[in-house]
Amino acid sequence: ESLALMLALRTYRDQLRHVECVIVDEIHALAPNKRGAQLALHLESLEELCGRPLQRIGLSATVAPLERVAAFLAGVNRPCEIVDARALRRTELEIAVPFGGAMAPLAAVAGEVRREIEGVRGALVFCNVRSQAERVAHELNQQGILGPAALDPDPRGEGDMQAAPTAGLPQRRIGVHHSAIERSLRHRVEEGLRSGELHAVVCSASLELGIDVGFVERVCIVGGARGVAATLQRVGRSGHMPGAVARGVVVAQDRDDVIEAAATRRLIADGVVEEIDVPDCPLDVLAQWLVGCVVPDRALGVDAALNIARRALPYAALSEADLREVLAYLAGGGAGGERAHVSRVAFDGTVVRGPGREAATAYYDNAGTIPDTVMVTVVSKEGEAIGRVEEDFAHRLQPGDAFLLSGRVLRVLEARGAIVRVALHRGKPTVPRWSSHLRGATEPLAREVGRLRRECVEALRAGGPRAAASYLSERYGLQGQERGHVVRYLAQQLAVSDVADDRHAVVELYRFDGAQCAIYHTCAGRRVNETLARAAATRVHAAINVNCGIACDDNGFMISLPVRTKLADAQWARLLAPRGLDDDVLEGVRNSYLLRGQFRHIANTGLLVLRRSGGMRVTRQSWQAERIFERLWRADRGFPLIRETVRHVLYDLLDLRAARRFVERQPEELRVIHPPAASPCSFGIVTSSFADTVVLDDRATLVEALHERITELTAGLEEAPA
Repeated sequence: ESLALMLALRTYRDQLRHVECVIVDEIHALAPNKRGAQLALHLESLEELCGRPLQRIGLSATVAPLERVAAFLAGVNRPCEIVDARALRRTELEIAVPFGGAMAPLAAVAGEVRREIEGVRGALVFCNVRSQAERVAHELNQQGILGPAALDPDPRGEGDMQAAPTAGLPQRRIGVHHSAIERSLRHRVEEGLRSGELHAVVCSASLELGIDVGFVERVCIVGGARGVAATLQRVGRSGHMPGAVARGVVVAQDRDDVIEAAATRRLIADGVVEEIDVPDCPLDVLAQWLVGCVVPDRALGVDAALNIARRALPYAALSEADLREVLAYLAGGGAGGERAHVSRVAFDGTVVRGPGREAATAYYDNAGTIPDTVMVTVVSKEGEAIGRVEEDFAHRLQPGDAFLLSGRVLRVLEARGAIVRVALHRGKPTVPRWSSHLRGATEPLAREVGRLRRECVEALRAGGPRAAASYLSERYGLQGQERGHVVRYLAQQLAVSDVADDRHAVVELYRFDGAQCAIYHTCAGRRVNETLARAAATRVHAAINVNCGIACDDNGFMISLPVRTKLADAQWARLLAPRGLDDDVLEGVRNSYLLRGQFRHIANTGLLVLRRSGGMRVTRQSWQAERIFERLWRADRGFPLIRETVRHVLYDLLDLRAARRFVERQPEELRVIHPPAASPCSFGIVTSSFADTVVLDDRATLVEALHERITELTAGLEEAPA
């Protein structure tokens, strides 16, 4: 973002002409997304400005395939030397299981985390969503953490840690770190861990990258990181010095977490890291870059723009037609021959020119691709900023509600406009969570989970629990309690239904509260499952003209029909047929908020709907974007930003390509089963439908009730050896 602005300002351009070398750190965090596409274009602009090749150096501990990332860094058809030093560091990943039944309540999860980090020098506790980080940190502070009697100097030789009292074991504080916490508070948390004032920090993905927080001795991952690269990145924060071993522990919340952790550990041992996909010609980023190339009063030929853009890997396949369509939009072209809402450049068909100060100001105020989530500031009654929550969450708050932020329970005094005023609260939170994007399991991890299930079931059928336990020990290193959990889980599933794996899916039909529900067990990962669920919902509507509910997780998805409606077994069995999948997925997202919400972000990046104007935040962006979307969708679906919205939703957020591969591997009709009770593999997806209204402890109670029923039905099963 800074480079984009500097290249657009004459003073900085004069300085940038002397650049000789560019270093891109944590390149894996840029290459697969639009920030990376923006960077790739601006690196080409920088090289054009310098008039000579730049030395480019990229750094990452966890990235694949190396050749593709090298091409992203160096540009198309340029040589790049690859130095692969991954073998120089060893990673150890343990699995902790703080439950005896099917799912751990929050207190048990926090208790296990406490045991793992007690007495260590410094610890990071990773959670997958911010709300979970808040709840775990609050519970840890409630339980109390004991630190080491004294802290030795930082073993990396980077200064002394703050010494703790030597008499007894002192109580140590827990910090919270995620993107909703005020920046100054985040910096205080980072400094607290560096100095030894904080014993541990509970965080989301905000500390995955290389922020210096001092020496970290132990990393805990609550539930699992949902990917090999993310796991390596998180565990790699520990023992961060030459020759040290990176050590981490996954604290499993349920049996699916145990299986995922075992599969992750196997992939790490095999040297498998997820391959990144570089975005394919994101047109909103292209539009913004083109404006930046000419504001306020510069000129650029179309041929030159095309040549520069094509040197950047994300735009290697950019067509001249697409470039001209984007320029026509930026020059004021609208839908159906109408004038559009904006005019950011002047374009005569051959040369693009900056139209002056107004367009330049729009660019300076709005450069960047990070989605602009509307946030509301949370302040104390004295007016001190504590953090931020999403606008949708803030609008649901009433005076007297209590929620977690920055590890503290806060009671709402007033929620008005862009401010939520709060006071500290001694009781429990009454509002369970705010919305947050869930990270799904990656395709290689989902495939390995499916393989574990398939081969463990084969061993179960061939030689019983002992053979299955032996297989899990040999291939996945599972022992004792965690091994017994997996064997028992799959044996119970087989007793009442069937086990889906990497080669076949299973459909289970239920009636919950009088409504027919179908659960598709897939082992395909959340992105694929949400893609399939959208297509399934479209097909249900076409069959019986009703709207249905959907819920997804990494292992499957659930379709819920309204009361007094149903589909026959044969219809459920054929619901994932490959024919027409693309059209049905698009129809499934067309009327959802997913497409409209993403259009607003893309319209922001493409400078159609501004985030800021004249230095002030633009209000009612969503309303403005929705009106433009409806008009364009009706009049011209080939409009560049409409096409980019569809591409982004279908291929970046969902995973239509992987969904196609999945359905093409399945038989024409899936097996449909009517289990006598909710099957063990359905517990997660059944209870996930309560995720917005049920806190973790209540969800654990629901799962345990379902587990008790299955235990009764499968009482005669042979136990796995300990």
